Amino acid sequence: MKNFLGKTVLNFCFVLVSAVLISACGDNDSASAVDSLQESSSSVEYFEPVIESSADFTSIESSSGAISSNSETTVSSSCIESSSSAIVSIDDFCYTNYRYKYSHDESNNKFTIFEDNSYDECQHLNDNYVFTHIDEVLLHNRSYIFVGDTLVIIQSQEGDPDTMVTVLVGGTANKLLGDWSFTTCDYKAGSILCNNKPESYTIHYVFDADSQFVYFTQADGSCIPAESIMPSDGTLDNDESYTDTYAMRDLYESIINIKKGDTQSISVLPSSFFLQKGGITVPSEVIVSSQNKYAVAFTIGGQEFSAIIGENTHRIQYYSDSQSEVDLTLASGDAVCQLHYFRDAKLSSETCKAENAPYFEMYTHEDTGIEYVDSYKVDNIDEFKTCLITLVQ
Repeated sequence: MKNFLGKTVLNFCFVLVSAVLISACGDNDSASAVDSLQESSSSVEYFEPVIESSADFTSIESSSGAISSNSETTVSSSCIESSSSAIVSIDDFCYTNYRYKYSHDESNNKFTIFEDNSYDECQHLNDNYVFTHIDEVLLHNRSYIFVGDTLVIIQSQEGDPDTMVTVLVGGTANKLLGDWSFTTCDYKAGSILCNNKPESYTIHYVFDADSQFVYFTQADGSCIPAESIMPSDGTLDNDESYTDTYAMRDLYESIINIKKGDTQSISVLPSSFFLQKGGITVPSEVIVSSQNKYAVAFTIGGQEFSAIIGENTHRIQYYSDSQSEVDLTLASGDAVCQLHYFRDAKLSSETCKAENAPYFEMYTHEDTGIEYVDSYKVDNIDEFKTCLITLVQ
């Protein structure tokens, strides 16, 4: 089973939707899309089923809202007010994509979800690369408590000091079965912490006799498909500018550092050409003379530069990872530096061959010890850094 964040090829919708949920009523001011994804995955347990990787995540930290010392605290923030009380028929389309078999023991406040999981993987076995299809059943053990009429689902990974929780409202106190609504509230030391950032949709968890369902509703109670609320926060949209991203900010700062004599603090992260959050802050040393989506002309320390991003630059998101390609031409006078980057986390039988081994990023399954290919990557980042040092006068 593959791990999360660069190691996963399962449950695309689950991973992406979990990135949305942290912002439903929570703090949106994370430093990057990757940070946001890590924070949110710890709170939305059923949308990120890979519990082995839980140590990578942190618990929700509420940035506002009152903290109560009363262990019987009930939730009364706008997170809950935005939840719909409408109950959707079991035959409604909302349930079709998110249904899991589970068993529960109400006497001990525990339940186990059984997830059928399948994916393709390029494995490194006996010096050969083998493209393999894997079918498995994942077991997700949870316990739960009630704080007043609020349901708190608890996941505590063995050896992990952080306890991960999901706070749900809308059902019946002291009874797991029913229709519950997700909140971005957190539970710590017997208290529930919330803030006041409502969202236009609500995610529901329904616990039935032998199945768990997940569905989404608008504020009026009508169903919406999960894909309609996939996140764009932190990820470049089609109408945004490649020259107003974290990668350009890093390029500016690298040039500034080189001019100061620091050739060690050069940051070239091509994947950051797809990351921004409301634009970037351009360093004061940078004077931008012209700019569009694919090109920017600027001056640093009296030296003029032009950066052009190739129109083949793109990102295709699938599962929890992506295919990314970046071409950048950076020029100053007659000197030119070319950056090329291509990374694909979706391996195929055509790619899974020994001749491609120099371009493979490898990982090992902790439980089986089997080494597998996480992604296929070709880049000239080191050559670009060397060229950049020469380019900057």
